[in-house]
Amino acid sequence: MKTHSLFILVFSIVLFTSCSSSKYVNYLKEHTEVNKMEDSLRFHSLDDNFYQNKLFLVGEVHEVGTSPRIDYALFTQLNEKINIDINLAEMDVAQAYYLQEYLKGSNDLELKNILKKWPVFIGTVSKQYRNKWKKMRAYYKLLPENSKFELVGIDRIVDFDLVRKLLKEKLPKEYHKEIQSENDSLIAWSNSDLNNIIQREKSKLDRNTIDLLTNIEFNLSNYKKTRSRDKFMYQNFRRMYEQNQWESKKIYGGLGFSHTLQAYNYTFAGRIKKDTTLPYYDKMVSLNTLYVDSKLTVDSRALPKFMQDKGKDFTRFKYSQDNRLFMYIQGIADYKRVTEPNTISLIKLDAHGSPYLNTTRGTKVKKLITIWDAYDIIEGTSTTDYAQYIFFVRNSDWIQPDEK
Repeated sequence: MKTHSLFILVFSIVLFTSCSSSKYVNYLKEHTEVNKMEDSLRFHSLDDNFYQNKLFLVGEVHEVGTSPRIDYALFTQLNEKINIDINLAEMDVAQAYYLQEYLKGSNDLELKNILKKWPVFIGTVSKQYRNKWKKMRAYYKLLPENSKFELVGIDRIVDFDLVRKLLKEKLPKEYHKEIQSENDSLIAWSNSDLNNIIQREKSKLDRNTIDLLTNIEFNLSNYKKTRSRDKFMYQNFRRMYEQNQWESKKIYGGLGFSHTLQAYNYTFAGRIKKDTTLPYYDKMVSLNTLYVDSKLTVDSRALPKFMQDKGKDFTRFKYSQDNRLFMYIQGIADYKRVTEPNTISLIKLDAHGSPYLNTTRGTKVKKLITIWDAYDIIEGTSTTDYAQYIFFVRNSDWIQPDEK
């Protein structure tokens, strides 16, 4: 009898939490734009208030197939509408430098070699990501000079070999023998000598080179002091904001989902929002992506054997944020009610009178088994404290890895 009662209770809870709510659905019907999953992706519902922001952040799960498509589509739309000055990249200072040179037309380094140690691992082993950068290069070439943008890397150093290459290109030849081949030695040399070299050679270097070398010195010298990627990204952003006078610039960043959540003190977006010396408290917008009935690229070694694609280095994993075992977002049924399979929908959460201004519905996660990280909701916050828009993706495929 007890077992029967427990079953009824569990079934009732599951049934109740899976229901959509007419209050939310009615709102969503007026504030959802449904787009077919095509390369010619455009978002027509974005209004003038949206374009008046100064910092635009897209939060994605990198390993889902729609991620590079959404990133390219929104960035180019923004650039054509308001001229984006800075494209923030989840890569280190040297990787971003060489990728910027690639966008400008340089063939000195192959794209694959620029990306080979990119922190977005799937981007190092995927033609889909390389194709995004090839498209971006073709796009950049056609831009008039007043619409060209700068790619800026804000992540911790991951490719020390590229840093060494860049130092040898920018420092006078007499210092090349001092550039250490071991990473720890390179960091120690930066701490003790690099700033002195920059000051000594300042009169012979142009402003851009001085800034670049100064940023390399900061990133090397702080590599072991700041372990948190979000904190490091924030520190780099803060430095370059001051260094390059970004207060009037329009800035875009396509980053991993967690970096763009605004409500937390420790995320990249949260640190920026809470920094009162920066002008972004009410001039930044996060557009975060949710997925149902989709596929995700997962390193098979990270999964229990019974969940792996047998004999494959990567598993094409079912990924749906309405999965009650691994991740279930309360209120996701509302999003499903107003969208269609095989679409990328843009949902505005913070319109006047939105119910999401006073609830965590649509963002709070429940789960029984922990495979994916989930974020605890902060007491007293609402859904729109974390992001103001949702890209709701249905039936995306995975990012296909290169075959060995």
